[in-house]
Amino acid sequence: MINRKQPWTVGWLVALVVVSAVTSGWIAVRRHRVEELNHRVELCMDWREGAAFAERVGMTVTDYLKGLRSAGITSVAIDEDTLGSMQAAGDVLMLRTSELAAAFSIAPEYMPVIADASGLSGGHTVIVPLTPDATAFLADRLPLRLQGGPSLHVVESDQASAFVVGLPLEEARSINLGIRPRAMAAATAAGLRLVLRFTNYPGVSEKWIDSVVRVTDPAFKVDSVIFSGPEVLGHPALTPVTAHALRQGGMLYADVEFQAQAGAGQMAQVADYGIVRVHSITRGEVDRGLSVQTMADRYVRAARERNIRVMYMRPIMKQIDGRPLPELNEAFIQAVVDGLEEDGFTIGAAGPFAQADPGLAPTLVVVVGVAAGCVMLLNVIWSLTFPISAGLVAVGAAGFAALSAFGHAGLAKQAAALAAAIAFPSLTAFVLLAPFPGRRFGWIRISVIKFLAATAFSLAGGLMLAGCLTSLAFMVKAQQFMGVKLMHVAPMLFVLIAYWKYVSRRADETFAAFAKRVLASPILTWHAVVIGIAGAAGLVYIARTGNTTALSLSVPVWEQWMRAALERVLPVRPRTKEFLLGHPAFILAAALSWAGDRILLVPLAALALIGQISVANTFAHLHTPVMVTLTRVLIGAGLGLVIGVAVTAVVLAVSRALRPSAGLPADREG
Repeated sequence: MINRKQPWTVGWLVALVVVSAVTSGWIAVRRHRVEELNHRVELCMDWREGAAFAERVGMTVTDYLKGLRSAGITSVAIDEDTLGSMQAAGDVLMLRTSELAAAFSIAPEYMPVIADASGLSGGHTVIVPLTPDATAFLADRLPLRLQGGPSLHVVESDQASAFVVGLPLEEARSINLGIRPRAMAAATAAGLRLVLRFTNYPGVSEKWIDSVVRVTDPAFKVDSVIFSGPEVLGHPALTPVTAHALRQGGMLYADVEFQAQAGAGQMAQVADYGIVRVHSITRGEVDRGLSVQTMADRYVRAARERNIRVMYMRPIMKQIDGRPLPELNEAFIQAVVDGLEEDGFTIGAAGPFAQADPGLAPTLVVVVGVAAGCVMLLNVIWSLTFPISAGLVAVGAAGFAALSAFGHAGLAKQAAALAAAIAFPSLTAFVLLAPFPGRRFGWIRISVIKFLAATAFSLAGGLMLAGCLTSLAFMVKAQQFMGVKLMHVAPMLFVLIAYWKYVSRRADETFAAFAKRVLASPILTWHAVVIGIAGAAGLVYIARTGNTTALSLSVPVWEQWMRAALERVLPVRPRTKEFLLGHPAFILAAALSWAGDRILLVPLAALALIGQISVANTFAHLHTPVMVTLTRVLIGAGLGLVIGVAVTAVVLAVSRALRPSAGLPADREG
């Protein structure tokens, strides 16, 4: 890989890469310290489902809430009441205007309501509060909620009060009204903190946002707010108003992972990314009969591997074993508490992470190393002179600085991260296929040395990628690395270039001439079959990468089983495409290259590069603790190396045994 005529041309580039990698390591250590300072996890129980559970097992809500507190639950998530929920709770009576006469025959005290509403069309809904608390709540909330439509008509008499809403009954049931103070009071009396849930609606006003977010009673300790539905409160125009109201009230925005909500990114940005992330097991998943340990493991893994700090829990409503429901739910909570504490977490109110952005100067040092890595990649192809190499590094660093200076720092960091993600794994293709100096070593030693060198390149690239992007925005996943698809595809081109340079090049043939020669060759049937298989495999490969995909592919059952087994026996589960695919393929490809066997060299080299790309890509997940990322990569490399050596030994032994019968010369002994 080194230009032997001018070794210093590469030497200074290597020095820049080393300095950049060390700086990236320092940034990673700073980030690790930030992550270590935030080890408090909040257990939050759904209020409405919890109340339904208490009723099912014959407990009072008060006793149930006290039991939650003693079991380790920190807070309850209280969602807004709707007219429908108040009707289900028996707080109101909801009638179509066409049903009023029948209601009068049962309750004559509603005669004034009938008289007042007699001129309204059948498309209206009459809401009759049945308790003083419901009357006061509706009188306070409905006029503000229905400002700007639909119509609201209030009927009052000595005997009864009612509210007539200009919506059909089915639509009126979904009108959200804000949080009931009595729910907050009950949770507070039990010693639980509060997580509030608000729902957006078309035409939401600043007055409504202020009224629902503002908590007037200082006894209510509100930790955070989780928005219900597909949008955050205030989206699209009033999202900053909501964010300001939360900040004024000392509330954190809580973002539920895997639940895309319109306006979430803006909400996090306005909050300066001082948010908490939530993991939730849905009602449907709980009702499918997941075991207590399975659900507990999910929560613990979310905290350990994705920096989740709020666990949104729901009661188990169905028998999944022989234990009574109260005992089963106690065991569920205890399993989560025990699992978190065994991993070094404490139970309590969740808080945001501190900022980990290293600043411009360290990032610029990292970018210089990234530029040096890109120039190394170009140099291994074209043997650049020192002035050209130095100029290219300077252009890369200057471009980053210029973009940052003109207000495009985010774009500059994404571009630098993408360059690192492509350049360093691509260099490993040349490490793999380059002739090894000297012939006195066997295939094991050569393959291991090449593998360790390649993994060091990919590890450095991953650290630089993370170093470019390290900030709170990426740590809470409000922003993500945008080059995932491209980083998985672009390096494959360099497999072909490396193969041309070291294996199939004819004299002074250029790569363009090589490509022309290959394209001019006749295509045989087996070529078409191989191309078809490779295309299908490539489609699956691309579909299983990135943050989003248009092709839905489920994880095979065998892989799910293997993942579960690895999670039980290892501190962190390595990535399948590293330890089971890419790394063994690297060892085998290096051994075949040593043996002079070219038949499967290109597909094996492509598989090997998948593993190296994955190493760098693992560091792009900045919401994962950096020590988890590093441990995952090292375990994957160790397992992959062992599996690769074992598989290669078998393949070479079989190859040696079959060669004489096939009339082929014996390959070199290793």
